Amino acid sequence: MLLRLGLNDEAEPAGTCPETGSPPFPADPFSSLDEALQQLAQSEPELAEPAMVAKAAEIPKAVPEDAAEAVVYWLTHYKANPAWAARNIRELVAKAPEGVVEAVLPLCQPGGWGEAAPLLARLLSTLDTTAEKLCDPAASLESSVCIAKAVMQYEPSFDARFARSLLDDDRMTEAARQRGLAVMQKLGGGRRLIPILIQFLRDPDSRIRSKAALMFGQIMPPQGIMDRLMGDADARVRANFVEGLWNCSTNDCQPLFRQALEDSNHRVMGNALVGLHRLGESREVMRHLGRMVRRPEALFRAAAAWVMGQTGEERYADVLRQMTRDADRLVRRNALRSLRQIRPVSAVGGNPQSGSPGDRGAA
Repeated sequence: MLLRLGLNDEAEPAGTCPETGSPPFPADPFSSLDEALQQLAQSEPELAEPAMVAKAAEIPKAVPEDAAEAVVYWLTHYKANPAWAARNIRELVAKAPEGVVEAVLPLCQPGGWGEAAPLLARLLSTLDTTAEKLCDPAASLESSVCIAKAVMQYEPSFDARFARSLLDDDRMTEAARQRGLAVMQKLGGGRRLIPILIQFLRDPDSRIRSKAALMFGQIMPPQGIMDRLMGDADARVRANFVEGLWNCSTNDCQPLFRQALEDSNHRVMGNALVGLHRLGESREVMRHLGRMVRRPEALFRAAAAWVMGQTGEERYADVLRQMTRDADRLVRRNALRSLRQIRPVSAVGGNPQSGSPGDRGAA
């Protein structure tokens, strides 16, 4: 019996488990199951919750209650723990989107968003409040463009979403939509925005159509759209489309500019002459300007004076000096401004001024 039970067998080697014959477990490095589970979670970065809680101790607890102040607080502490800060920023956006947008947009200057820039761009691009702020006519256009470009750096399709919001948001005023289109013009969206821009051409407000026309000129739309814009009943739309063609670097635009020279509106004709000048057609431009300055309509003479300034060519100086004596005040003003652009300051006095669309003699 004793032999069958193995009681007389040789003693088991030291350090072997009597039941399994395997080596014993090492001493437990954790004092509790909770510590072991926490260590397990921290070994995998994707399991962020325990890790964020552990690192949250590094961030002060005094988080402001106001959403605008709180989001600035988390941006300040973003580098210490990005995952934890990002989670709190998302929660703030969900609770008070308007307050977050108002606090974050002014910080868009280069580097202002810091390492949180990709997160903020993604969140801002999805909020209606962002479009509302960018379209505020009371805000600086330069500032709105800066913000939109900062968002597009990480969200390249933001301009398309922004354009759709101008069409779909019934609460947006006409003034706000015009500002939104002005922002889009500065962004430059290329031909991929054509399907959206076409919808603005159906707007009864010619000011909306004219801003869309300017963008169409910048991207050279299909022939059908160009014909539609050149035939629009509102001269503002036609003039803006021709202006949009100014940066065309090929001769494809020459026929359009020459077609615009037959237009009955002074702005359309003036913009066409600037376009031809940029394509190197100086002799043709000079010939048309010679006819415009003799026209009885003051608006055409004023437009001619403006075009001369846009060319920057010294040879128009004598003509412009004569035009400063014109009977019409607008002609005199444009002639003087153009002289300041192409002549030394001492020749006419005052400070040189660059031309602007407002100096074309438009009523």
